[in-house]
Amino acid sequence: MTPTVARKTYRKRVHAVNALAGVAERLHLDVGRIHAGSILDAAQRSTGLDDWGDDHFLTPMRQVVDAVRAEEDFTPLARVILRQSWIRAVQNRLHLQRYLQRHPEVHDVAVKRPIFVLGFPRTGTTLLQHLLALDPTRRGLQIWELTHPVPSVEDPHEERRTSIRNIDWMLRAAYQLAPEMGEVHYVDSTTLEECWYLFANSFAVMNWDLQSGLVDYGNWLSESWDMRPAYAEYATLLKLRLSRVPAQQLVLKCPEHLWFIDALLDTFPDACIVWTHRDPYPTIASYCSLMSMQWRTLFGRIHGARIGRHMEMRLLQGIERALAARAEADPSRFYDVRFRDLVSDPVAVVQDIHRHFDLSWTDQAAARARAYLDEERQDARGKHKYDPNTYGLDRDRVQRKYARYIDRFGVEIAGSR
Repeated sequence: MTPTVARKTYRKRVHAVNALAGVAERLHLDVGRIHAGSILDAAQRSTGLDDWGDDHFLTPMRQVVDAVRAEEDFTPLARVILRQSWIRAVQNRLHLQRYLQRHPEVHDVAVKRPIFVLGFPRTGTTLLQHLLALDPTRRGLQIWELTHPVPSVEDPHEERRTSIRNIDWMLRAAYQLAPEMGEVHYVDSTTLEECWYLFANSFAVMNWDLQSGLVDYGNWLSESWDMRPAYAEYATLLKLRLSRVPAQQLVLKCPEHLWFIDALLDTFPDACIVWTHRDPYPTIASYCSLMSMQWRTLFGRIHGARIGRHMEMRLLQGIERALAARAEADPSRFYDVRFRDLVSDPVAVVQDIHRHFDLSWTDQAAARARAYLDEERQDARGKHKYDPNTYGLDRDRVQRKYARYIDRFGVEIAGSR
């Protein structure tokens, strides 16, 4: 079996871009400068704005900047990418404050009974989000909305066209860096995607740890930082998106919520949480393969064993935090989905979710779900090939570490039948 992500280092054209970034670095140009003040200044200069609202974000910003500065193995290209993504996050903050001043009515928009699909990555969360969002009274957030949440123009149709043009350019660059992405997890400008992007403005993003192994930052974020202000800003962005394209209910997806269920429920006490469950061993291996493309982008090569150790540790922490938060929460707020049940009969699973949360399920929604399932997907299940040994994963060790989780939810172990 040849793994889908078989190339361990940059391709030639990416090597060339990285070399140019290295030249710029040696010339002391700012394109890859990792410095909080420089990033803030660049965002203010580019927008002509200086009001970024609550400065609560400055603390996690300095934490992640310091973590990246301490990581010597990042390539010059990585530093360019990270700097630009952080400038864009500050720009979004600046634009958001101006938009809210002009449209204070955004604060009055209600986010009613949002559905959050969470769980391990690679456990069917994408499929479930799409199926649940097919109801005409609901919607998810497309990737152009997540990366460009604050409108640059008043007309919603023009906003959509402009944002899609921008994200199309970004995705073309992303596929140049990781052409395998199409088979592992296909995305385009209108795909429903993980909502962690909306936390970037707060600089409190667990995904930044997962995509690069920033252990100190990830530990600080999960153990020492109060995420409620970040969730409050996240809620404001959801209100903004609903003010642009209304819906009775949002369907959101992000494994990142596992670490912060307490803050999520404090912010959305009427949330409907759908939690997917799958054997951790193949799940972690699949996720390592997915994220290895991002690690390759940032480090210039894939260090399989390092990725495996990090994912095994960090995802276990996420499960333990989620279980602790759930023990203190109203059990009716949760519905559990076993991966085997979702694969065998996804429509029945979706119907059960509706019954549990007392949501309407129409014949139209059922027909849409069956039509969606009949579509051929570029990243259909089975196309993504990966080898757990590449990441130093041991089945027995993983099952021992995750035994509490496996027992708690009756998770079927692959090959155990």
